[in-house]
Amino acid sequence: MKKLILFLSVTLIAKECYCWGFFGHRKINHHAVYLLPPEMMVLYKPHIDFLTEHAVDPDKRRYAIPEEGPRHYIDIDRYGKYPYDSLPSKWNDAVAKYSEDTINAHGVVPWWVQTMLYRLTDAFKEKSQAKILKLSAEIGHYIADAHVPIHASSNHNGQYTNQKGIHGFGKAVYRNYWPTSNGISSSVKPNT
Repeated sequence: MKKLILFLSVTLIAKECYCWGFFGHRKINHHAVYLLPPEMMVLYKPHIDFLTEHAVDPDKRRYAIPEEGPRHYIDIDRYGKYPYDSLPSKWNDAVAKYSEDTINAHGVVPWWVQTMLYRLTDAFKEKSQAKILKLSAEIGHYIADAHVPIHASSNHNGQYTNQKGIHGFGKAVYRNYWPTSNGISSSVKPNT
């Protein structure tokens, strides 16, 4: 019975993740390839399926590797007021000012994007196509997460404003209004 409950729990969690997270990240990475300069399209366009499929690898690791979770968000409001001038842009400076435990507790996405960029730059210097493609797919994921407004607030799930569950609700609504390949949202029906 315990195995059945565990199986059903994992299945439901995976289904929830797929409903928006996987769908959105795959779409973003896919479309990002078409925004690259022509010189980079030579490398990336033939591998668009790989970049699309592996856009979700960081989310697949998120609950298996404890360090992975904080790489997807930052509770920026924990660091003062906009424009957050007191928050250091360099990891070592941020750790020196706030401590590594504090930084990890409130998310590390801006510094993780920098780390991924350094790794990707090294992969290009090494001319390692496998590393370039893997790191490109993953940096696309983290950059996308950094642009999700609810990934930048300690109130990411509405728990402080009596809006509990807003994170999942927002993802579900977002998926319904994502344009399809014909440019029409899945929730908007054309007039016929």
